Amino acid sequence: MDFTVGLNEEQRKAVLQTEGPVLILAGAGSGKTRVITHRIAHLVDNLEKQPESICAVTFTNKAAGEMRERVNSLLPNGIGERVMIRTFHSLCLFILRRDAKKLGFLSGFTVYDTSLQESLIKEVMKELKIDPKQLKPSTVANTISRSKDAMISSNKYLDEYETDFFTEKVDAIYREYEKRKENRQALDFGDLIYRTVKLFRDQPSVLNYYVNRWKYLMVDEYQDTNKAQYELVKLLAGPNNNICVVGDDDQSIYSWRGADISNILSFNKDYASSCVIKLEENYRSTPTILGAAAELIRNNKNRTDKTIFTNNMDGEKISLNSFENEMEEAESIILKVINRRKNSKSNLPLREHAVFYRTNAQSRYFEEACRRHAIAYKIFGGFRFFDRKEIKDIIAYLNIIVNPLDSTSLIRIINTPSRGIGDVSIEKLQNISVSEGISLYEVLGSHLQGIKKGTSIKIQDFRKLLDDLQEKYEQKVLPSAIAYELIERSGLREEMENEGTEESISKLENINEFVNSIKDYEAKTEDPNLDEFLNQISLLTSEDDGAQVDDYLTLMTVHNSKGLEFKFVYMAGLEDGTFPHSLSMDSLEGPEEERRLAYVAITRAKEKLDMSYCRNTRKFGYVEPRMVSRFLSEISGDFFDESGEKKQYGVRKPTHKPIPGSMKSDDNKEKGEPGKLREGCIVRHKVYGEGVVFQISGAGDNRKVEVRFGNHIEKKFLLAYTPLEIIN
Repeated sequence: MDFTVGLNEEQRKAVLQTEGPVLILAGAGSGKTRVITHRIAHLVDNLEKQPESICAVTFTNKAAGEMRERVNSLLPNGIGERVMIRTFHSLCLFILRRDAKKLGFLSGFTVYDTSLQESLIKEVMKELKIDPKQLKPSTVANTISRSKDAMISSNKYLDEYETDFFTEKVDAIYREYEKRKENRQALDFGDLIYRTVKLFRDQPSVLNYYVNRWKYLMVDEYQDTNKAQYELVKLLAGPNNNICVVGDDDQSIYSWRGADISNILSFNKDYASSCVIKLEENYRSTPTILGAAAELIRNNKNRTDKTIFTNNMDGEKISLNSFENEMEEAESIILKVINRRKNSKSNLPLREHAVFYRTNAQSRYFEEACRRHAIAYKIFGGFRFFDRKEIKDIIAYLNIIVNPLDSTSLIRIINTPSRGIGDVSIEKLQNISVSEGISLYEVLGSHLQGIKKGTSIKIQDFRKLLDDLQEKYEQKVLPSAIAYELIERSGLREEMENEGTEESISKLENINEFVNSIKDYEAKTEDPNLDEFLNQISLLTSEDDGAQVDDYLTLMTVHNSKGLEFKFVYMAGLEDGTFPHSLSMDSLEGPEEERRLAYVAITRAKEKLDMSYCRNTRKFGYVEPRMVSRFLSEISGDFFDESGEKKQYGVRKPTHKPIPGSMKSDDNKEKGEPGKLREGCIVRHKVYGEGVVFQISGAGDNRKVEVRFGNHIEKKFLLAYTPLEIIN
């Protein structure tokens, strides 16, 4: 059968080029899955290669399933089932089960998921007397996993990093964790690829078996490979070098997971005489959308030159709109979705529309707008705003402030963040509550018999925090002020800042947005109070999440949009500091990855793209004027419609001046900004009072300020998330 029928010239080349190293640079919407599956079918049906001699590796179960399904449709009668199509981790698990004894393991070894991994790390930390308040087990687990992705063993960890408190503790935990895991005949998820590479390096005969078995190796999404995956592929390619990798360096957006764009950029150096085929014809988007994407990505220097094009109809120009704030932006976008559906002849389904934003925290405004207009929606790849753990934790605190008898909420937050009140102590407190017939909250006050002295002090400190906040509640202090104080004094914010991971920064953005949600409630309410706010939240969180609804609007971060497509795409929050994210400005590579992320977002749109930004945004209720994203300045005004903002704000030529807006916060106190703060400045903090700045470090949203308050209290803050009033 001719498997090249219906393919364009470059796709045909990719299918027919079966020998030697091949790099297929597959632009967005260029039909790469079709090329891979037709190439497999051509090898088996036309070149009479054994199905068992072909191995295709993907990143996700979904991609592997789709590829397997297509191959089976091209090679019926069970022939397609004989081709090895697996994810990286599944393939390595297959290899390790077969050759476990060569690693000193039984073939029935256990694979620890994240939960079991963290449980063992907690056990090790307890043994080593390492305080989980200083070092979160989840942070250690993530660090160990990233180390294995980079092929760094427990014995070599300190050789790779500067010695400090964090690395010394992780080194000790990593070593002991590995010993205990091996004693229990267990591997973690990070071990699967790491151990397979080690096996191949240490046992050449095992490697030769698989090299001879899989004579044709194919790898999808090669731009997303990390060091361990890169080494695995190189080893499996063997001397035959019949390796075909498919990917697009312009869509490399996962460096924070360990992905290394240089793997795809250096393919020609790694494999001499390689054949490079560029799939540049796009079957998804209009020329307008592709033109804008191409202009944007050309600003990246670290890329392979390629030009995507399409033979699709021209389509509409891109709409660009500015809004006063995030609420106005979300309202306008949701109304636009509604109007487009009404005006379409076929009543276009909601599922053809998608709203993209850079950070999880931005979803709240769109969720609220959807609820106001009775639009069914789903958060793709994440939780609804008020269902996120860090938000539920704050709500539990507020519930206790309003209702001290709520023992369920109290148990949730008594050791959140970790304050050294363990499960055994909590169980004792509950037993006292039952035996004496009093509430758990009352037990915390004075009934602490049987509790160790050190733990008793921590419990009393916790009770005092709640008492202080309840007093403010009774004094009718604004809910936002109470929430802000509990976030500060409970240690929730400090814990997230100290963790310093992508996930913890996202959580910080979410709790900032939670305070903004209270401010919004206060602005709309004549007599705002905490009870009423919590009642509103409880109604939102008890709503049906639309799981049974067939048609719904998709809300998602740009990272989650990879591999998807929609007729209508709405890109929101295009301000400098939001997108590109301020944390990306700390390195030379960061802005380029953010630009690739914007490129991915733009190329998800099939027919119409709307882009928007806000003149002002808020952090912990403080209004900040924003600049238009530099990415908009890199796209020619020719791609935007005349009714948009291109002329007013100069999309052709970047000015990078702040958009006019109030420099004042909601209570008319100026927020400390990086350019104004200096070491030696006297500042005022809402909770800790006046203090002296003694150290400033970092940049952008990662800029840290250390302040010495009265009674020798020293605190470190992420400046972007901490309103400080400059006194002098």
